[in-house]
Amino acid sequence: MSPLFLVFAVCAFASGFALRIIDPLVAPIAHHYGVAPAMAAMLTTAYAIPYAAAQPFLGPIGDRFGKARCIQACVAGLAVALALGTLAPTFALLVASRIVAGVFAGGLIPLVLAGLGDAFELHERQIAIGRMLFFIITGQMLGSVVAGLVNASIGWRGALAIAAATASVAALLAWIAIPRLQAHAAAPPPHRPGENRSMRALYGRVFENPKAIWLYGAVVIEGVLVFGVFPYVGPLLVARAGSSVEAAAREAGLALGAFGIGGLVYALSVRRILDTLGVRRMCIVGAVAAGLSYAALAAFTVWWWVAIALGVAGMSYYMLHNSLQTEATEIAPAARGSAVALFAAGLFSGSGLGPLLFGGVAHTLGFAAALLGSCVGLLLLGALVVRRIVPPAEAPT
Repeated sequence: MSPLFLVFAVCAFASGFALRIIDPLVAPIAHHYGVAPAMAAMLTTAYAIPYAAAQPFLGPIGDRFGKARCIQACVAGLAVALALGTLAPTFALLVASRIVAGVFAGGLIPLVLAGLGDAFELHERQIAIGRMLFFIITGQMLGSVVAGLVNASIGWRGALAIAAATASVAALLAWIAIPRLQAHAAAPPPHRPGENRSMRALYGRVFENPKAIWLYGAVVIEGVLVFGVFPYVGPLLVARAGSSVEAAAREAGLALGAFGIGGLVYALSVRRILDTLGVRRMCIVGAVAAGLSYAALAAFTVWWWVAIALGVAGMSYYMLHNSLQTEATEIAPAARGSAVALFAAGLFSGSGLGPLLFGGVAHTLGFAAALLGSCVGLLLLGALVVRRIVPPAEAPT
């Protein structure tokens, strides 16, 4: 791994850590501010929707002015927003800080992945993205685990302070190291004279590919189905396992961390899985296993069984998602930053809408119905991916 790869990985880690820091804290934050758990769960949406909304602008900015420069500015903004959230005296200001953090976080992981698309040919790109996923998933996993454990000892503000400190370290490293590393790197090829690099032109190149509409629709659905349950793991444990509010925060953090561990298992074994299954069969296995894992959550009343199911779901999810990510890096090579940013916008739009939809179904029909609905949706999504997105040529011979 090159030094620049490692700097980008630290920035991606900080973004992943900030993303999942809130999920185990829904119950204690709701108790602290005197709001309903469903209202506190909207902190996830407050991060995800601005993250998604920023993508149509950040992708073309990265394509036009440089991905590394955009990453530097965004990681610094993320650090400041997280620090403000740590000090928020009211729930409204905490929501505002998450909105700002989501906007700046939008310039990190998508442009890092676009940079990998520039650096690696397609046949090696899924491996490279898989390695970067190790850092992203580790950040997400530790965000959940640290939040649950730190809340139990010093409270939820301590967990947010750790997220702010992590982003600050990433920002310092990015601003110091990236200029030095780029000074010794080969200059990127110049744009063709007269080439139109406007937002409209860049996205026009993306949607010239007829696969684009299927790819972006699939990632929105994926975000809804996979991440809708996350803010409700704590309330689910309170309702079904009889956990106290404080215990549920700790247990939810560990259970959601298991989802990340499953992703790490995938990241460490991606080459072997691809060699064994090929991309298409990997997508099918991932969708089926993730769906069945979510269905199993409806029957579990002990937190560590919930953790096991989420661990299986995590590995299965990344089997499907990594394949979609790789397709996103190839859908428009001349506008790769824009293409990957739009992909991230779709994912975070889905993950932002997911808690709203999952919570609505759970409130009306119960947790079991909501989880079974997620299962059926994931099965259908897997069928869509192999029929419309992943080409047959990528199957093993």
